[in-house]
Amino acid sequence: MSVDIILIQVVNKLAQTSPVLTAMAIVCASVLIWALVVWYVIAFVWHKRGGWRELCALALGTFMVFFTNILASVWWFRPRPFVLGITEKLITVDPATKSFPSDHAAVAFFLAYLLSSHNPRWRIPAYLGAVLVAFGRMAVGVHFPSDVLAGAVVGVAFGYLTMEVERLFTSPKVQ
Repeated sequence: MSVDIILIQVVNKLAQTSPVLTAMAIVCASVLIWALVVWYVIAFVWHKRGGWRELCALALGTFMVFFTNILASVWWFRPRPFVLGITEKLITVDPATKSFPSDHAAVAFFLAYLLSSHNPRWRIPAYLGAVLVAFGRMAVGVHFPSDVLAGAVVGVAFGYLTMEVERLFTSPKVQ
């Protein structure tokens, strides 16, 4: 048995040991991603310097994350763990959808990168939120550890690229 399968089974069974852990896994897997989105929008679109530039960066970066994940899943389609009978799913997910890479993990790490790049004090809570989203996706039985790891890599990569593009547009013009 691979490490991927052992880890997902341990995490999924742990989430099922009590109603409280099940509820926490569901919140981390499904709700926490929206908290990161709201945090970003409030911090940078409404109350900070960015406004439309930040909103456009968020939209473009998120589109690129999803586009990359779609290309990756076409290249390597992997069924979800519950479809293979490895885990028990704790949330409603279409069994025909792909497991690799995790869109939720990718977006969570993308947002964590953006948040921590703009304000280093937010690094720990932002990445903690992203890790909890990724862990939650495993706990509810819909992603393997390698799915969320790949999603994290995609998210951080596009977070970096988004910040570099943003710097190009905000740097002073040389005369």
